[in-house]
Amino acid sequence: MSITVYFSEQDGLPFIGVAPLASSTQLQLTYLSEGGANFVFRIIAQGPGNDNPLNGKLFRLRKDLSHVQSAKAQLEAFDANFRPLFPAHHVVQQELIVLGPGLAEALNAFVKTVSRPTHRLDDVLPLDQTHGLLVTDMTPSTSEDVLLQLKPKWLAQSPSAPADAKRCRTCALRAQRGAERIHTATDRQETCPLRLVSNVEHHGTEVATSLTDDKTIANFLIGDGRQLLVTLRSHQEMLDPLGALAVDDEDAIRNVCRAMTLRDCTLFIKSSSGQIEARLGDLDLKLAEKLSYWKEVEGKLREEGWYKNGESEEVWAEETICVLSRP
Repeated sequence: MSITVYFSEQDGLPFIGVAPLASSTQLQLTYLSEGGANFVFRIIAQGPGNDNPLNGKLFRLRKDLSHVQSAKAQLEAFDANFRPLFPAHHVVQQELIVLGPGLAEALNAFVKTVSRPTHRLDDVLPLDQTHGLLVTDMTPSTSEDVLLQLKPKWLAQSPSAPADAKRCRTCALRAQRGAERIHTATDRQETCPLRLVSNVEHHGTEVATSLTDDKTIANFLIGDGRQLLVTLRSHQEMLDPLGALAVDDEDAIRNVCRAMTLRDCTLFIKSSSGQIEARLGDLDLKLAEKLSYWKEVEGKLREEGWYKNGESEEVWAEETICVLSRP
């Protein structure tokens, strides 16, 4: 299912609406996915052989939720905090697009007709939304393409962890959630992120082959991909040298928010005809309102023994994944 829209440019900015304008191009939007903060739509040409001026881009719109910033604010935060940290070809790029009158209403009606996660059915677009974002399309272009979506998470140990920890931050939280029968997509990867950037050669090989059957992607993770992740790790460490439990001044809190964003980004790796395209995405700046939650999580991981694999006897399980316990 799709919805018809019209693309043009107004005052130097891309414009998309439900009504045709002079020199506009007719396109189709299809529902691709959604998360807790945004809807994502695929942009396709009206028919075979027709022009698609937005080829290679996806259309992202914020949800009508109080904690989600406007597209303009998202782009400003991305430009100020993350775009300069990595080469352009290794980042999912973002570009502002103006929304025409009635588009939000039309899309709200459209998403009611498609299959969506049941726990998100009440989510809608705000009707006063004036801008959206065009983002790099990392979805497979052909049936032969292979896409790996990887959450690198904490590529260095938490500064708040005890010196004799037997679990890294990611593995400690995984173990805690597992005891509560909670398993996220990251937990199901069952890999220790420290192995992704380890200097021990067999660590990289083991984790790469556990994440993908595609040899081109696996070789990338061991080679150039590892260097990209090492760069990501260095930014995580530089921005948060003390840990959430130790920060209180405004500048340090701002940097913790930047570091936590980098600890929750996604690495998209696409293999197409033997070529690799790899980009970091999901770089929406975390807000300072989450600091109290981050402090609470760190406190529990320390106090309840999850870092040391010393959790209470009724939920204790020997750590078998983390590199700190299984070199």
